[in-house]
Amino acid sequence: MKNNQEILDEFGEMIIRESYDYQLNFIKNKIEDLRLTESYTSLFDNMTSIQKKELEKYTQEILSGFLFDILRIFEENEQFKLIYEENGKQVDLVKISEMLKAEPIIENGWIKRFSKYADEYEV
Repeated sequence: MKNNQEILDEFGEMIIRESYDYQLNFIKNKIEDLRLTESYTSLFDNMTSIQKKELEKYTQEILSGFLFDILRIFEENEQFKLIYEENGKQVDLVKISEMLKAEPIIENGWIKRFSKYADEYEV
């Protein structure tokens, strides 16, 4: 079975690449498409590059805050579990992490190590 750090890293990489990066990529690449849709014309049509960068930063803050809050639910509510299972053995991710909710956002955390946008992320 993998060690605790390997388990946390595998989970963290999956969370960051398949949710954080995916959603941030949507904002980074889709603003031009969205500004052409009737629903968002007034929001995106006159957006400057500075405003686009601010929106991207704001989106990063929302996504990292969301990850923190979701993981906090597992830390503060024992009836909900995040379980890793391999060869019939189970490990509770909350118990193998010092503070699971902070894993994505701490210095050298999951976002910094696994996100393709890590260079843009500020802790």
